[in-house]
Amino acid sequence: MPDILHTVEIATTPDRLYDALTTPRGLAGWWTPQVTAAPHVGAVNELHFGGVTLAVRVDELVPGRRVVWSGVEVPPDWARMRVIFEIDPRDDAVELTFRQTGLPTAYEDFARFSYLWAQYLRSIKLLLETGTGEPFGSPGSKAGGTTPRHLRAGAA
Repeated sequence: MPDILHTVEIATTPDRLYDALTTPRGLAGWWTPQVTAAPHVGAVNELHFGGVTLAVRVDELVPGRRVVWSGVEVPPDWARMRVIFEIDPRDDAVELTFRQTGLPTAYEDFARFSYLWAQYLRSIKLLLETGTGEPFGSPGSKAGGTTPRHLRAGAA
């Protein structure tokens, strides 16, 4: 099975990045503003994208180091997926490694979703380095293609 894998350096602390990955306010700042989330193992986080809702279970939390989710309400091709965020502290920054595993071998949308994840990782970097991310529906999301064209007019 192919994995989506991205790594990005972010000028922030491990704790700030961990909060952005685990709290409603953090997730809303870089991924989607319509989110219900709880930072504890077993929680089911709901993420809303213009009429599409994804639900992921929080499987593992290691403060300042690691966050792991699995799919609950996801597209059929994501039924076995896991999303893993690894936080590696550096001198004055952190290295964030993102991995989405469990995708089918012949996953038609691999390139598109890899691009989308790369843009959302850029958004988390912007949020933590400038104070403003580019979550779903934002002007930056619309320009970058993470808000689909058919939802751009109605997205907040």
